[in-house]
Amino acid sequence: MSTPADPSTAEAAAADAVATAVLGCPAVAGLHPGGLVHRTVTYLPGRRVEGVHLDDDRIAVSVVGAHGIPITLLADQVRTAVAPLAGGRRVDVHVADLQLLTEQPPALPAASPA
Repeated sequence: MSTPADPSTAEAAAADAVATAVLGCPAVAGLHPGGLVHRTVTYLPGRRVEGVHLDDDRIAVSVVGAHGIPITLLADQVRTAVAPLAGGRRVDVHVADLQLLTEQPPALPAASPA
């Protein structure tokens, strides 16, 4: 007789998988925990996954958008990345902040003068 999986372990795996999928989107600069009143966080034993909240009927993600990327493209990327993990749940995308141009890491190392 097998024992049922620990719900906190399953939730941790799901939250981590969603976070990884979202961070893999080129339009996403990072996850964001949300504001002071409404937090987007999955609380787990001993840790939390900020920027991801799982409910029975939806998955909410809160992100920092990469500089210069249209918000609609960002939302489409996130929904496409999370859809295989959603199990039929709605995926809500909250863009909590936008990356400044000065915060963007350089694509290539600076060329040295010849």
